[in-house]
This record gives sequence, C-alpha cells and structure tokens, in this order.
Amino acid sequence: MNFVKASIHFQKSSRALTVKVPSFVLRGSLFLRIVVVIGFILFLVQVLSTSVYDGILKHAFSSRQKLNKELSQIQSTVDYISNTSGDFFKAEKMLHAKLGLPLPDEASRKLSTGGHIEPNVQLLRKTSPVFERTAKMHEDVWRIYGQIQNNEESFNALTKYIDQSRSVLRYIPSISPTNGRYASAFGPRIHPVTGEIGKMHQGIDISNDRWTPIYAPADGVVEISQLSSSFGNFVVLNHGNGLKTRYGHMQMSAVTPGEFVHRYQILGYMGNTGRSVGPHLHYEVWKNGVPVNPLPYILPNDYEVD
Repeated sequence: MNFVKASIHFQKSSRALTVKVPSFVLRGSLFLRIVVVIGFILFLVQVLSTSVYDGILKHAFSSRQKLNKELSQIQSTVDYISNTSGDFFKAEKMLHAKLGLPLPDEASRKLSTGGHIEPNVQLLRKTSPVFERTAKMHEDVWRIYGQIQNNEESFNALTKYIDQSRSVLRYIPSISPTNGRYASAFGPRIHPVTGEIGKMHQGIDISNDRWTPIYAPADGVVEISQLSSSFGNFVVLNHGNGLKTRYGHMQMSAVTPGEFVHRYQILGYMGNTGRSVGPHLHYEVWKNGVPVNPLPYILPNDYEVD
C-alpha cells in the first residue's frame, strides 16, 4: 500500500509531527470536494429555478386575473345586447299589433347553437374553466347574432309595409280643402236657391271671402275641371281605391283634366259661380260611387293622414 508522508509543525515550538496517510484518502478527499461543488451548483440551480418559477407563476396569476376581468366585461356587454334584442322583439310585437299584422313567433327567435363537439374539446372545456367560459360566450354571441338577423329581416318587412301603407294614405282625403265657416251640413235640407224641402245635400258648404284658396285634401288626378250650370266652376279629383272629391262654385279653377296633384296643392279659389247665394265652397266626398259625409275625412287641428 502506498503512503503519503506529511509533517505537521507546531507554531512557536520546535516539535514536529510526522503522519503517514494512505494515498487513497487524499484521492477520496478530492472526490468529496468535487461532490460538494456539484451539490452547491445544483443548489444554486434549484434556488434560481424556484425564483424563476415563482415569477412565472405570479405573472400567470396576474394574467389570469386580467383575463377574468376582461371576460367579465365582455359577458356584461353580451348580456346587455341580449336584453336589448329582447326589447327589440317586444317593440316588434307592439308594431305588429298596432298595424293589425300577425304576431311574430317568439319560439323561432330562441335560437341555440348545436352540433357535434370533438372529445378533446369536451375534455378541454371540462378541465379549463376559462375555455368553458369563452366557449359559452361564443355560443351566446352567435345566438344573439341570429336573433338580431331575424329582427332585422322582420323590421325591414315592417318598414316596407309601412312605406306601402303611407303611399296609400297619401291618397286618402284628410284635411279641410279650405278655410272658412261651415255653412251647411251633409244630409237633407231646404235648398237655399229653389226652396225645395228635404233636398239631399251631398256635401258640406264652407263659406269665406271670394278668392280664398282651395287645396287638394290628398294626392290624386284631376278627372274634371269645367264650368257647370249648377256647380259653376267645378273640379273632380280621383284619388283611387274608389275615392273621389268634388269642388263646386269656384271663382276660378287652377288645374286641368289629367293633371296629377299633391295634397295642399291649390286647385282654385272660392267663388259664387253657378246656383249659389254667396261665396262658398261646396265640397263632396264619394266612396265607391256613393256620396258620403266629408267630415270624417277632415282631421281636426290641421292633422293629416301621412
């Protein structure tokens, strides 16, 4: 066996100690130093890894909190849009009811998303609350999108119906054709010129000064504009749908047969022509060839059907 001789000298003494140490002990000592160094390095790596992991975990937790806050804000927006779409549907039902249209089917608006979901997606949704939450919001958004599309189509149909209705209402008499005093009502009366009793008065008389303007109460086409022995200067408007209006005793007509006129357009001026006892307008409304009381076709306070 090989030995290594080592001398140990004591301080402030002439004494010395000689020790023989087997060589394998010194080699073992070097191995121990290497093991210690490696262990220290591993310890430093462990400490550094723990610090880095804590930093990553802290950042991930902060990102998770931020993501949850953003998802909550998005969910609030989705809920608001969902409630608003419900208000749209209520307004749509009210419009249908007011216009006398069939009510929309509420069940058809409660759309849902479906279809096959892959097993890996199902597993991810079960194990990840964030993924499950975002997937649920994605489904809600598509459901609301479908509802809004249906509402849009319905409102477009309503708009078209209202526009068509308005185009019809433009041809319905709804304003007074002139200003003045109602001098004679619709119905039997004593004729002011002939004195005939019970003579049917097929319109109303509105009296005022000569040259008071006379207006068209609705859109229509001038069917007659001529001089009559009984009605003097006489105009007839055809409004379509069986409605006609007639104007008598005008001082002067301002329209010609075949002319299209709009509501409030001047037809002529009040006068005293024909069989008349004073300046006034004789105004008639005919429905399907029968004279009717004009008063229901005159809205109060200058309102109009439009």
